[in-house]
Amino acid sequence: MEQNLSEQEVIRRQKMEELKEKGIAPFGAAFERTHRSLELRELYGEKTKEELETLDVHVKVAGRIMTKRRMGKLGFMHIQDRDGQIQIVINKGVVGEEVYEIFKASDLGDIIGIDGVVAKTDSGELSVKCMVYTHLTKALRPLPEKFHGLQDVEERFRRRYVDLIMNESSRKVAMLRPRIIRAIQHYLDGQGLIEVETPVLQPILGGAAARPFVTHHNTLDMDFYLRIATELPLKRLIVGGLEGVYEIGRLFRNEGMDTKHN
Repeated sequence: MEQNLSEQEVIRRQKMEELKEKGIAPFGAAFERTHRSLELRELYGEKTKEELETLDVHVKVAGRIMTKRRMGKLGFMHIQDRDGQIQIVINKGVVGEEVYEIFKASDLGDIIGIDGVVAKTDSGELSVKCMVYTHLTKALRPLPEKFHGLQDVEERFRRRYVDLIMNESSRKVAMLRPRIIRAIQHYLDGQGLIEVETPVLQPILGGAAARPFVTHHNTLDMDFYLRIATELPLKRLIVGGLEGVYEIGRLFRNEGMDTKHN
């Protein structure tokens, strides 16, 4: 099937082929990191430039290239992992001309691994001075414009993965949600309740007045409904002797949509 590619997408695919010619896998190289960006800030953010030079701390970090600039034989970029960003400093004299050319050809959105030394720049920004540069994954599509990200609300929700890349508040929400769920579970468990899972497919509707999603069970040759409420199955468990139960589960109602619920 013919694809309608933008100029940037065509150039990125050419770069992908150039990586192959150099013997570098454009996707899927293995890399074992030792630290994430937040760990580095917590461990070394308060250290002075001189203290870090004395400590000579070697780390391995990995992330997506979010910013990039060059000043002669020095290259600077910020890579982003799940916790935030960390600056990388690349010196052509340290990594060599061939590796520096790979860095120069990299695009925003590419994922890379860096083996280097923790340092601070003259401006005081915590950084990792690159000793070994590893290309991990080629980004074939450009990121949204960095100052505005995804502005269209529908686009943000349809392409949640891009919103997570560009929007720090979206990442915080995504990482906070499971912690909230764990806190609820911990509290209810402490009250003596038992967490359960009730069937998602139900042969009859019950517990709420809402339009269901309907699907056909081929083996049983009958229609089932994605549950619109868990009330009746939970009550049956109480009848069965579990006494106190709870479930944190998805409900499916074939009705209106908005950004707060589906």
